[in-house]
This record gives sequence, C-alpha cells and structure tokens, in this order.
Amino acid sequence: MRAPTPDQIRLRAELAAARERIIVLLRVAVGPSLSGERAQALVQEARAWSGPNAFGLLRYLAARGDALSAPGGDCPMSVVRLIALLAAAGYGAKVALVVCVDCGRTDPLPGRTSPRGRQCTPCAVRSTLRPCARCGKTTRMHARRPEGGICKPCRNQEPDARKECAGCHRMMVPDRRLPGGTHLCQSCAPRKLQTCSGCGRERRVNAWTATGPVCISCYSSPVRRCGICGQTAPISKRANGNTPDTCRRCYKGQPDTCNACGKVSTGHRIHGGWGPFHCRTCTAREARTREPRACRVCNRVRTVKIVWPMGPVCGPCYRAARVTPAACTSCGRQRILIGRSADGGLQCSACCLPGEPPERCTACGEPADLLPGHRCPRCTLHARVRDLLSADGASMRPALQPLAAVLTGSDNPYPILAWLRRSPAAHLLGTLASQPDDLDHAALDALPHGACTASVRGLLVTAGLLPPRDENVALLTRWVARTVTRLPPAQATVIRPFAEWHILRDARRRSARGRYSYAAHKGDCTNIRAAIHLLNWLGARNLPLQRLDQRHLDTWATDRPCLRSCAIPFIRWATARRLTSPDLVIEHRPFQLPGQFLVDDVHHAQLRRCLHDTALPLDVRVTAALVRLYALPLTRIVELTADQLHRDAEHTYLTIHRHPVLLPPTLARLIDDQLHQYPPAHRTADRARHLVPGPSPGLPRNPAGLAAKLHQHGLPVRAARNTAMMEAVADLPPMVLADLLGIAPRTAERWAALAGGSWSHYLAARPG
Repeated sequence: MRAPTPDQIRLRAELAAARERIIVLLRVAVGPSLSGERAQALVQEARAWSGPNAFGLLRYLAARGDALSAPGGDCPMSVVRLIALLAAAGYGAKVALVVCVDCGRTDPLPGRTSPRGRQCTPCAVRSTLRPCARCGKTTRMHARRPEGGICKPCRNQEPDARKECAGCHRMMVPDRRLPGGTHLCQSCAPRKLQTCSGCGRERRVNAWTATGPVCISCYSSPVRRCGICGQTAPISKRANGNTPDTCRRCYKGQPDTCNACGKVSTGHRIHGGWGPFHCRTCTAREARTREPRACRVCNRVRTVKIVWPMGPVCGPCYRAARVTPAACTSCGRQRILIGRSADGGLQCSACCLPGEPPERCTACGEPADLLPGHRCPRCTLHARVRDLLSADGASMRPALQPLAAVLTGSDNPYPILAWLRRSPAAHLLGTLASQPDDLDHAALDALPHGACTASVRGLLVTAGLLPPRDENVALLTRWVARTVTRLPPAQATVIRPFAEWHILRDARRRSARGRYSYAAHKGDCTNIRAAIHLLNWLGARNLPLQRLDQRHLDTWATDRPCLRSCAIPFIRWATARRLTSPDLVIEHRPFQLPGQFLVDDVHHAQLRRCLHDTALPLDVRVTAALVRLYALPLTRIVELTADQLHRDAEHTYLTIHRHPVLLPPTLARLIDDQLHQYPPAHRTADRARHLVPGPSPGLPRNPAGLAAKLHQHGLPVRAARNTAMMEAVADLPPMVLADLLGIAPRTAERWAALAGGSWSHYLAARPG
C-alpha cells in the first residue's frame, strides 16, 4: 500500500479541523440540545461532511453569525439541505428555511442559483421559457419540429398525438405510458394519494407547504404583493418571464392583445383555454355571426350545431340523435340517422352516402357508427363491461356473468357507455367486482349510504347476485342504529326498545304484507324524532318520564302542533309498559278539509296536456294523468308495477287496489311507451318492473322528487288530486270509490260529505 503524500496528509488534517469547527459552529447556533453525534449525522446527510462541500459550509458558517437563522440568497446548497434537515429534526425555532426568490416556497428546496437568489426547479424552468414556433406563446418546449420548439398544447393538436386509452378505450392524449406499451389518459391514470396535513384525509396533493402536502380543499393562495396593482392580496398567477405576480382581481381582468382585432382589451382564450386570445367584443361578434336556421329535426329556428346530409341540425337535436340510435329505413340496422330518403325516411351514413365505403367494426365486421378504437357501440360496451368486471381485463368470473348480461342487454348502448365512463357507481361496482367477498348486503351497508351504493345494490339484486330485500325497512334500520347511537345513555335505554321492538317490528310486519312504503318509513322516523323531542323537553325541566302527567303533556303538545300526532305511538307504548301514568291521553289533530282545488277548465286542460303534449317527459305525462283521472297519490303511483296491467282483445286495465280499472286508450299507449323505454339495467324477468322507476335498479321513484318534477312542468299534485277526488265522489258512491282506489272508508265518507253526497244515497239505491 502506497504511503500518503505530504499534500494528502495536509488535506486530511485540514478536513478534520474543518469538521470539528463545523460541529462547534452548529452547536453554538442551534444550542446545547444538539449533540455532537447528531450534528455529525445531519452534516453527513446534507452531503457536506467531506470534499469541497465541507470547506464551503465552514466558510459560510464562519463568515455569518446568522447563517442558519437568516440565510442569504448566495448560500451554498449544502446550507439549504442542512437547514431543512435541522427543521425536520425539531430545531425549527433556531433556523429559517431558504425560500425561492420567485414563488416564496420552501418545498421543493430551492436548488438553482440565479442573480437574484436561489430558485426552485419549477421557477428556474419558467425563467428560461421560450416562444413556441407555432402559437408564439412563451412557455416550456414540449417537442422539437423543423420550424423549432413547440409547446404541449400545439403538440396535442397534431393528428398522431391521441392514442387509445387502455382504461376507457377513448382516443385521448396519453398521460401515462404503461409497461406493455399502452397508454392511459388523464382521467384513467391512477392518482397518487397522500395524507393532507390540513384535514388528515387521503387525497390528491394540490401543493406542498411548510407544514406538508395539502389537498385542494385546504390549499389557500399565497398572499404577496401584486405586481400589477401593487396591493397585497392572494396571488392567482405566479410571476414568470413576462408577467409579475398577479392577484385574483387583476388576473380575471388582465388585458391582452386580441388575436382577431389587434386591440388590447380584456377577454379570454378560446378553444378551452388553449386557443388564441379574443377580446369580449370579438367573442360576442363571432357568436352573433352564426345565423340561426331551421333545424331539419325539430323545425325550430336555432343556432346550427352541425350540417348533416338531411340539412342543418341544432344542438339539442344533435345530442339527442347521438345517444338514441334508431332503425335505418333502408338497411334496418340500429345506427345514428343523419339523412333522409326520397320517401322521407331516416337513413344512416352508409345508406345516405352510397359513394363512400361504410365504416366497419374491427371486432364484429358490421357497418356501424364507430367509436374510438374503431369498434361499434355494442362491441365497445362488451369490451368495457369485461374490463370493469374482470381483474385482468380478459377473463371474468362465471358468477359475474349475469351482471354482465344485465349491463350489455340494452338495445341502446350509448346511455350505458356514458354511465360506465362518468358515474361513480360504475367505479364502485368495478372495485367490488374485484373483491368477490364484498358482494353481499352487509358489505354494502358498511359503505357510505348514497346514490352510488343504492345503484350498485340495485344492479346486483337485478342480476340475481344478491337476494332482494325491502329497502325501506333497511333504510329505517340503519337510521335507527345511527340515531340511537348518538343519544345519551338515559334516553337510549327508552328509545332503543321503542324503536326496535315497536317501530321496527311493526315495519317488518307491514313489509311482509307488502304494504311498507317510503312514506311509511318517513313517518316512522318522524315518530321516533317526536319521542326524542319529548324526552329532551322533559330533561330540560328535570322531569323523569315516570313523572310525566297530563298537564305536562298538554303543554308540550300545544307548543308543538306539528309533533302532536307523531308522539301518539310513543305515549301509547310507554303507557302500556307502565313507564308513565296510565291515564295519559293525546288526540289526533282534527280533520281539516282540503283547501287547494283547480278550476274545472284548468283541470281538464292539464289532463289534455298530459295525454297529448309530446314536449313533456313521458314519466311526467303518465304520473300527472293518473293523478287527474283516478285521484291517486304519488306514494301509490310509484308502487305500481307492470304486473298490475291486464289486457284483453279491446281494452287495457290497471289494478289499483283489488279491482281492475279501465284505462283510456291514450293513457294505455303512454304506459306501454313508458315500459318500453325502461332503463336496461332495471329490466329483469323475475321481478316486477315499476311503472315509474327510480335511478337505482329495482327501486321506484322517490315521491318527493317526482312531485318536484311535476311542479317544474306546471302540473301541481295536491290541487289536482283534490279536484279529481271531488269529481270521483260526485260520480261514484263512497263505498265503491273506497273499494276501487284502496282508501279508508272513513276518508271516502268525508270526501262524500264535502261533495254533498252520503252513504245513504248508495244504500237506498241498492236492490233489496
């Protein structure tokens, strides 16, 4: 082994002395709590324990007494790393992190040097921006072309920029390249989740701050001096090579040179923010120059969206035609119809453009309207359902075949494709399909209850993967469990047996008879709330339930008329179990006569509108007509199913209660059309289809939402039902009306008395 030279011996001695001096200076700056071993470990981790970095760190620490508490912009990178390590080790009060001279951030570390101070990598890259050779925008170069460097938006506009996404199978700009050579778009690429330092949730990182990563909800724009107005405000746009820091007020109204007229004015960039800048005047002028024309589909004068072989088509008709293919009058295939034949029939592109070769699907070889990937809508739907329900994208478990058949059994695949692409329920279904142990009601009950969970549950029940159950009883069960858990122990000991052994038991009994509706579930929840409210009122007055007397009960019921009737089940239950005085009595509110009616002419005009106005949605027409013809409440209409329809050679009948009721031919056709356009995911052979289906398969429409929809179209429910009931009791005896519509005899008697009739007329007219 060669002996060290005198220069090497001298350098080693100087390095050892420098290391000792660095440890001493660090302990003096930070304090005695920093041990020598810990200081040496931090310097080694900062890559300043040997080589030129050690001498550079020593020179900077020795030259400035506040080198760690107030570092300058000329500090070496070893100082930047050492300060960050000291702050992470718990000595943040003794040091100050080095900030970027442009954005003021400390993470990422400012590792670049500039004449103005240290910069982080993003700011250093932005400070070296160049103009794009195509659009002229000063930005980062994304690719090189013969004319020069181009930016990312210009590269994305090239014909070969879009590739088929391996996740959604759309032709999209790739965001991530997979090992197999395929690509994922920005929507399908997995997002890295981290724990937000603000809310503690696992979410996508929006920014890095001194406290750690923060999500979009917890992020707040940095407050600095705006370079345009000079005020201190949250910054919406960081400074770059051309513009200074811009606050929110100046960023929204910042003037620029219009690409159309050349004037400097406020406006925005067209084509989704990537196109040229247009001022507000030129943008409005462009919109006005699109002259409205008569649409060849709806014959309305509107702004033209596209010009097909049949002629100009407006935006609403274009979107409707794209998602609702129909049979071509020439070839009979289900396609998007864009032309007209000589006899006025609608034709597809292959038939109305005979000179052009028809586009054929690469999977089935049939002429079709191709989607990204050069496949027809039906083959695309099969491929995406297979990708959704299979772990490897190729094979599917046999147990999931019925679910795949439900999703792919539609005559119109476009709505299902949109659902698979956009709905969160589709992503939840794919997650559950990869975990076969979670395909049961208990696993779904453990998930957050919402529209996604209800939709997935309905699909699994429709496909036969889950046994059917009464969802209204399940809603009540979960609500009772959540409500009782939040109660104080003293109240829970009373409310729990009342809710579970009285309310829930009665709900299950009514469900077994098929008579537990959504309205009954809401009523039971209100009864439990009334009981809790009464116990809270007693607790505020230090009165136990055993000391509740009639005087207290009357006082509580008088002050709360809305809860008066709802507390009757609890009072009766507590009295029967000797929890209160046995002589407590609370009566129902007196019957109030209906006060909302429609004039006969208005009522009949609305009925004609329901039967003949094709502009109304089909479910609105059917529901409003049933209300105005048979005085049915919405809670009864949403429970009607296709099994209650019966036909003979001439007529169609609807069984409302126990006896079939004759339907007018127009209403019968509307109901047939309503059942024909039933959502494909709701269709099943072994379960009754609801006449007005809800968003979740297998479940009816919510009556409250249906009432709001009718009100939006100018078809009130309560006044129309009251008017229809008055007309019904004027034509039929109350006993017959009660038997036909399934209402209580006492209710029918009250309506008859209001209309001027009585039971005696019917009894007198009956033959001996």
